[in-house]
Amino acid sequence: MDKKRYRIKLYFVVVIVLFSFFILISGCTAVVPPTDEDLVTKVVNKYFQAINSVNREKALSYTITGEAAYEATNKFFDTKVPLAEAKNTQYEYTFNINTVNVLSDAASVKFTYSFILIGFTDILSPIFDGDFTLKKVNGVWLLKTAPLAS
Repeated sequence: MDKKRYRIKLYFVVVIVLFSFFILISGCTAVVPPTDEDLVTKVVNKYFQAINSVNREKALSYTITGEAAYEATNKFFDTKVPLAEAKNTQYEYTFNINTVNVLSDAASVKFTYSFILIGFTDILSPIFDGDFTLKKVNGVWLLKTAPLAS
């Protein structure tokens, strides 16, 4: 009978130790959700990646249809990209984000950017100051305005 009690006590001790272990370890592996600032920065990064990849659909997917960023992106792909392609070149943008401000469902991003024409070494752009504005639409941050060098 003592062996039976010992086994029952041992069983409960093992269950309690394992349960405690899993509770403690679950707190250590919790994923911290990204902040709105992180999400806004990600949209800006992805937008420029799409522009540099000459992917109109992808770039437009980061904009609000009908807003200034959508129109500027279409204009870029309708006018600048064909001119660059005719000269066997391609735009490549680089940028540095200076500030990200988020207020409820609106955000603004101040940054500097420049571009080069790949394959055409005589033209390097100056450094421009830029401002993006973004709006949260159905829980997703999208560009409302997006400057592209003229």
